[in-house]
This record gives sequence, structure tokens and C-alpha cells, in this order.
Amino acid sequence: MARLFPLLPFRADETHWSWAARMAAFHIRGPIETFLRDLGLDPFVLSIGDPDEVARLCATAGQDPGPVLRNTLMRHTSRSWRLGEEVLTDSLCPQRDLRFCPACLAEDDAVAKVAGQNIAIHRRERLIWRLKPIRSCPTHRLPLIRRDRPGGADGKGVFADSVPETTAMLEEIARNAEPCPGSPLQTYIADRIAGRHGPAWPDSLRLEQAIRITELLGTALEFGPHVAFDDLSAPDQDAASACGWSYIVDGESGIRGALQILQTGFDPTPMPRRGSKWDAFGSLLDELHHPAPGSPFRRIFDEHIESTAES
Repeated sequence: MARLFPLLPFRADETHWSWAARMAAFHIRGPIETFLRDLGLDPFVLSIGDPDEVARLCATAGQDPGPVLRNTLMRHTSRSWRLGEEVLTDSLCPQRDLRFCPACLAEDDAVAKVAGQNIAIHRRERLIWRLKPIRSCPTHRLPLIRRDRPGGADGKGVFADSVPETTAMLEEIARNAEPCPGSPLQTYIADRIAGRHGPAWPDSLRLEQAIRITELLGTALEFGPHVAFDDLSAPDQDAASACGWSYIVDGESGIRGALQILQTGFDPTPMPRRGSKWDAFGSLLDELHHPAPGSPFRRIFDEHIESTAES
């Protein structure tokens, strides 16, 4: 099989589509669709992360497919994606959303300048930017900028084309941005995506499940049981995530403690009705109506209710 030369190496933090787009800029200085079709590859099939198509691109480029496949979001169902062993719904990694850190891209541009190359060869999309709970850059502590992804929901839009700002403009945006430290949940997500281990109990859950429980518990404790996480501002979401995480890291004992705080601190008098004690748990009850198979959170909740039934 003929190989591309020279190799433009895959970067361990980027998406497979980012790498393909950078290769198109490097080898033909043209559109990614043209580049892929010239190689006998299907742009759409590659865009949805088909592992065989990704492996063929790697073979043609002379790139070890392992790191690329680890960072490839693969279409699982019409509304979910697979990343390694994780299944992530569109609500967790919305395909129409494009996020980026201006400081990261300015650094990419600096590498291009030193190499005397087009910035499109070096501007790359980081994998963690694809996940909605990542709202700030873990390196620069700046809020990620969100835009609609070109090319619709299939991910075929080229990342560099959607960020037309010059290096100077990106640097100015970064200078003027308010620091955004994020939450420990964001740090955990980034570490887990990178293959690093975290606290035992969250690590025992599916990633999406750990995120959901953290956000629900934190929102109920910080802002009340009937407040929806998605209705909070970005700073309040970080506060809720940090609060929930402080209980999640302690595993079952931490969650039991959080449930006890909610039940003990709830005042049912504004809405007296039969069964009002359940109002102490608010949106958590919705999560329990559709638990994942073998959900430890459902078991912990049931045990908590049983142990407090007589009180």
C-alpha cells in the first residue's frame, strides 16, 4: 500500500477528524473531503468514526492506529457515541457544538510560525473540547468559546475553518477573558479520557453516570432539589459540580451523607401534600425512574429510604 510522505504525526490530545484535516492542509493544501477521496476513503464514514476507515487512514499515513482509535468518537446509535469503553449520549457530546481555547490555538499558531507553515497544519481540536461538561481549558484556566460546528451534526466541518481569527485576535481574546478554574469534575473527566485513574467509586461507574450523579447531587445541595442543572449559569454549574464531587469522591458513604442532608434540611411546609417528603430529592427522583442496569445510585437511594422509613 502506498503511503503518504512525510508523516504528520497524530497528537495524543486531538480528535481523529482534526488530524485528518491537518493532513489535508499539509499534503494537498485543500479540502479534507478531496484529500480523503483521493486516498479512496469515504469522508462521511470516517467522520462518524468507523474504526476500519480510521485504521485505513492510519495505514496510508504510516501512523500507529492505537492512539488515533483511542481518541475516536465512534457512532454507536443515532443518538450516542462510543469512546473506548464509554457510551456517550448526544447530550454529553453534542455534535453541533464546537469549543476551543483561544490560548491553546494561539500556541498552535506559534508552532506553525516557527516551522514556517500554514496554521491549518497545526491548529488542532482537542478531544476533551468535545465533551459538554468541559467548560474551561485545564491548561490555561480560560472559558472555552462555543460555536456551531460547520457541516451540520455529522462532524464533517473542518475545525480550522470555523475559527477564522488570526493569532493576534486569539491572543487578545485570551488576555481579556475572565479566568475560569472550572471544577474538580472537569479535571476528573479530562484525566479519565486520558486514561488516568481517579477515585475508586467514580471510576467504577460509566463516565456519563458519574457525571450525571455528581451534577444532580451538587445542584440539589447547592441550589435546591427542584432546580435543573442545565438552567444554571456556567459559574453556578461549576459550583454545583464541585459540590457534588466533594460527596462522590467518598463513594457510598458520601452519597448517603448527601441524601441525609437533603432529607434533613428540606422544609415541606410551602407545598404540603401527601408524600411531600419525596420533594426533598427533587430531580434525583427523575434519575431513579430510569436507572442504568445495576445502578449503584438506585441501590444506595433505596437503602437510604428504607433506613429512614421509621423516622
